[in-house]
Amino acid sequence: MNKTFWEKIKPHVFAIAIFLVISCFYCLPALKGLVVNQHDMVGAKGMAQQSIDFKEKHGYYPLWTNSMFGGMPAFQILVEDKNHISVSMLSYAINFLPQPANLFFIACVCFYILGCTLNFKFWIRIFGALAYAFSSYNVILVQVGHITKFAAMGYAPAVIAGVILLIQRRYWLGLAVSVIFWTLFIGQNHMQIVYYFLLILLCIGVAYLIKTFKTKEFKHLFLCAILIAGSAILGFLANSVITFTTYEYAKETMRGGRSELATTANDNNKTKGGLDKDYAFMWSYGVGETMTFVLPAYNGGGSGPAELGENSKAVEAMQNASLPNEAINYFYQYMSSYWGNQPSTSGPVYLGAIICILFIAGLVFVRSWHIGWIIAATIVGIVLGWGSNFSSINYFLFDHLPMYNKFRAPSMAMIIPQFTFCLLAAMALQEMFYGNLDKQVFFKKLKLTGVITGAVVLVLIVTYFSSDFMGTRDKQVNELISGSLAQMYSQGKAPSPQVSQQATQVAKSISNGLVEDRKGLYGKDLLRLIVLVAIFAAIIWLVYQKRIKTEYALIAIVLLSFIDQVNVDLRYLNSDHFVTSDDFLGSFALNRADTQIKQDTGYFRVFDQTAGSPFEDSRASYYFNSVGGYHPAKLALYQDLIENQLSKGNMHVYNMLNTKYFIMSNPADRQPIAQQNPGALGPVWFVKDIQYVNNANEEMKALDSLNTADSAVVDKREQAKITFKPQFDSAASIKLVKNLNDEITYSSKSSANQFAVFSEIYYPLGWHAYIDGKEAPIVKTDYALRGLAVPAGEHTIQFSFKPKSYSLASTLSLVVGLISFVIIGLCIWFEMRRNKHIA
Repeated sequence: MNKTFWEKIKPHVFAIAIFLVISCFYCLPALKGLVVNQHDMVGAKGMAQQSIDFKEKHGYYPLWTNSMFGGMPAFQILVEDKNHISVSMLSYAINFLPQPANLFFIACVCFYILGCTLNFKFWIRIFGALAYAFSSYNVILVQVGHITKFAAMGYAPAVIAGVILLIQRRYWLGLAVSVIFWTLFIGQNHMQIVYYFLLILLCIGVAYLIKTFKTKEFKHLFLCAILIAGSAILGFLANSVITFTTYEYAKETMRGGRSELATTANDNNKTKGGLDKDYAFMWSYGVGETMTFVLPAYNGGGSGPAELGENSKAVEAMQNASLPNEAINYFYQYMSSYWGNQPSTSGPVYLGAIICILFIAGLVFVRSWHIGWIIAATIVGIVLGWGSNFSSINYFLFDHLPMYNKFRAPSMAMIIPQFTFCLLAAMALQEMFYGNLDKQVFFKKLKLTGVITGAVVLVLIVTYFSSDFMGTRDKQVNELISGSLAQMYSQGKAPSPQVSQQATQVAKSISNGLVEDRKGLYGKDLLRLIVLVAIFAAIIWLVYQKRIKTEYALIAIVLLSFIDQVNVDLRYLNSDHFVTSDDFLGSFALNRADTQIKQDTGYFRVFDQTAGSPFEDSRASYYFNSVGGYHPAKLALYQDLIENQLSKGNMHVYNMLNTKYFIMSNPADRQPIAQQNPGALGPVWFVKDIQYVNNANEEMKALDSLNTADSAVVDKREQAKITFKPQFDSAASIKLVKNLNDEITYSSKSSANQFAVFSEIYYPLGWHAYIDGKEAPIVKTDYALRGLAVPAGEHTIQFSFKPKSYSLASTLSLVVGLISFVIIGLCIWFEMRRNKHIA
């Protein structure tokens, strides 16, 4: 008997309702109008504010921003493409919940789609979806503000689903799913996540190729490859405003290895066309740290003292030493539950105890062709995640794997096992509960699973008793505390040996207390793991003995797994992390320095020295054009300027960047004040002389002592653009008329030929200069600025930013978006006809 339409969709409606309720309940404060207090989103707000203000005034987002690093393409911060209809409409159809509830919901739905594709039973689909969406890494991404990363991860399982549907010969449905979710996946503009899932697809492709050699179905393989590649290309092209401009911009950034400076530093650290290895591999997951998959506190948790709790032994040690509260609060900020090798972390990659047990079961029970690519992808993800801790492999891959050297933070590769563990765990449940295995075979496999699981638990128990729970930075913190205590006990005098010894003993007691705290965290999680293993084993045994129905057992496992994960998730994202919008923007509240500077309506830049790291902080960019800023992919020439000049305090370079105000802390009350720099050279000036040098190194070296007000330094490769030598004219003038980010106008007047230096960052991909409407070549000047040979007379000079990549991509996204909708519509129509014919 044919099912009615409602009977067919009822399980999916029920599943969506479950995901909706759980996502909303976990993120309940978001439904009340609160937002997560995310550090990186605060940074993004500072980055984007100038573009937002510009649109309010002029009706469109500019393609260039002056707010950070002297200027950079704004489409790397905020991009607007009115032709981007396919992505916009699909995104609006899915993102109807407030953030971050929408992210968890999307991840659940997309993994559920994959579960449907693989014909999992209903509760197994629910199990896999919740496990994938609520893995601790996703929660941590929300807490720190890596929204696009989580969004891309959310859509990825549906991309895999589309691929598998095509492999299953469901061509129309597979193509529709692929086009839709490739478009959404790429649209999140997180290419590192895309790269990792492309590696998963490569593993799938190799595994299916091996299978095809056995079945000889090469025609089908070829058709699948064409459809998969075609849908991926459509996804990239539909997002061409993102992909084209990012690809073009990357060539000029530190990620593209663009710096022209030759260095004698360790050549093993340098990578041609990519990031330096020391920078790229800074966040590498420890080999042993991988055990956080099953035990979240294996290396303590997140950096900082948040997880130490109210009964911290380290705090107790400070109190027993009769330290004043001020000292305790000061030292407490240096306490960290984390004791792994990463510089810092917001929390562990915890996949869940039940997930890990079932992953082991999957290795034993599952025998489909999928097991090959799942194991391969898991190994690839873990090895890549180890980064510099497995440098013999990863340094080679970094140098030779296409495009891989553009990315940093190898620990991010742990998203691959996050996906594969959840998928194989679901497959294991499917095989264990519905595989129709012989009872004797089932028990044999179950016994092997138990032995492996027991061995893992035994290793964790041994680690509890044998580990010293000390991290690589503990010695440094201990020395800091000891030194501070010695100064405090000496009351400003030179510490005596007795005082130094006393300080060392107190510092050691605090360190011992911290070790006890970490061991306590580990012990609690270990005990919890043992209890979860016991409960799970009991459920499986009851099913094996047929004392509980399969469906009830599955529901119990879903609940057990979800409660386990959420219990850990709440350590890193709970109601305390939500604040009002006003509190979220509190760091941008006007201070005394802001008020001072805002009285100046001219065109200038500021340098905020009160920021912890001026070149990693965008607060000043919220209000002003800044020499500093925050962006993960700075222009390489500006990064060179930071490292070689700005970080060394070269005032001539600050002057040439038109740094009119320095924000600093007032010694009297430690509040920010603005100090005006009388040496700032303004938006543009004429120089008396040009020094030509042979290469980029000489150009940078010349800036060490160059008086940028009178002279300019130019690489000889640019010399052909300057057709005359400037002549001094005391009456010559050049001034800024208006600056609309993408369009800048100046006026000049002189009786002799001049060379003008503009305090604007040189960027060769899109900027054009015109003198009285006639294009003139822009000269790369003073390593990072723009220069222009200006003939005698009165002239109007214009700079216009019109990157070809953006205009081409905008048109292309419209065309491809329309094509994608036609393809999706046709696929749905043919699929409905197919189903009707089958019925």
